[in-house]
Amino acid sequence: MTPRPDENARTELRDLVAQASQRREQEHERIETEFWQEIDRLQKRYHGAQQDIADALDVKRNQILRQTKRYRSADQDPAADNG
Repeated sequence: MTPRPDENARTELRDLVAQASQRREQEHERIETEFWQEIDRLQKRYHGAQQDIADALDVKRNQILRQTKRYRSADQDPAADNG
């Protein structure tokens, strides 16, 4: 049987779990950003690509628009494409 924890062990465990949780959230955000930036690039391949992507992901076109705008990097600003 493992020993009963003291308060220091509990505090250390909570801190380690919090750190692991924070790393998980950071990685999730990084992956989401990369995914939606790639979708943003792909939707420009041809007229109607946004709808085809929405169909492939089983979401509405509006969600594609919202998410790509949310995660769009500064160098992918559509205003820059119009110049």
